[in-house]
Amino acid sequence: MIKLLHTGDIHLDCPFSGLDSRSAEIRRTELRSAFTSMMTYAKMNRADMILIAGDVFDSDYVTRETLALLQREFESFEKPIFITPGNHDCATPTSVWVKDIFPKNVHVFTDNKVTSVDLPELNTTVYGFAFTEPQMTHVPLVGNTVADPARINLLLCHADMVGPRSGNTNCPITADHLDAFGADYTALGHIHNPPSPGHDGRWCYCGCLEPRAFDETGLKGACMVEISKKNGDSNIAIKRVRFAKRRYERAELLLNEPETQADVRTAIADFITENRLGEDTLLELKLTGFVHPSLVIDTEAIEDWCTSLFLLKLIDATRPSIDIDVLRDDITIRGEVYRKLKPMLDSTDPREQEVALRALRYALSALDGDNSF
Repeated sequence: MIKLLHTGDIHLDCPFSGLDSRSAEIRRTELRSAFTSMMTYAKMNRADMILIAGDVFDSDYVTRETLALLQREFESFEKPIFITPGNHDCATPTSVWVKDIFPKNVHVFTDNKVTSVDLPELNTTVYGFAFTEPQMTHVPLVGNTVADPARINLLLCHADMVGPRSGNTNCPITADHLDAFGADYTALGHIHNPPSPGHDGRWCYCGCLEPRAFDETGLKGACMVEISKKNGDSNIAIKRVRFAKRRYERAELLLNEPETQADVRTAIADFITENRLGEDTLLELKLTGFVHPSLVIDTEAIEDWCTSLFLLKLIDATRPSIDIDVLRDDITIRGEVYRKLKPMLDSTDPREQEVALRALRYALSALDGDNSF
């Protein structure tokens, strides 16, 4: 039996451009910390090797601090580490991957054709190929199979099994390609929100180590994999382990006609408590439902008010609870504002309708007086 840690899509030195500068620096530090925690876990759990399925770096620019971190952690692991460069950190002639700067236990696949490394002491062969430029429209596996089916055969690659075949520039690999190649386990990278392992665990996406945006929701980490083989049949056990320091979440909150900013704050606070969200969470919360006609939700003020989360991002999709019949017949300026905006409110253009609705809300708020926080 062999035990390996499968990771990828680490994206060290990611700018975290969706955050302010201070929060972005915190997240970059946390990403390095998650990487260190993962390496420690691999050592403590006596992994026989580590497979890194691409995009170790976010780009071809690598800071000296990050490079020193990798060199230190890789050397301390002592056992074999295999890396395949992905579309973000491809093995170009000037990349760090082609330079002799990593410890001797690290093997980097730098060819866009399939190559292999034998590990006799583990009766295992590791196959892999690399992105040598940011795009790969072909599948290097075509025409290749494992050399010795009796051994434990591992395949390490950065590829897209999820996207459409047509126009896919990220190595559009399929389950048929993997079946034809014949590896016992394929360690995949590129998809940050991993689907369930396929073909009884014979291929698996590890997902990203740390989420970077609201399209990477949920708990993130890496995979601990145990593989045994007897009489040509392999048995694979995959355990997902969380290493991410934070998580991104998206949710909707249906408001029940709040009249004040305080009412909205209370509803949000209750939602956070009920869902057991804490300071490890970056939450994008879409507010829906109806609110008092004069209430214009101050999303920025509420975002600043919320300190129980690492980040709160609000999307206001509420509508004013307006009695149209009353407004239409209102002889005051409130009715006049509505009648002026009615052509836009009835528009078939969603953007024009949204602008008119927002204008009506601000007008009613101003006419009703104080709408302070």
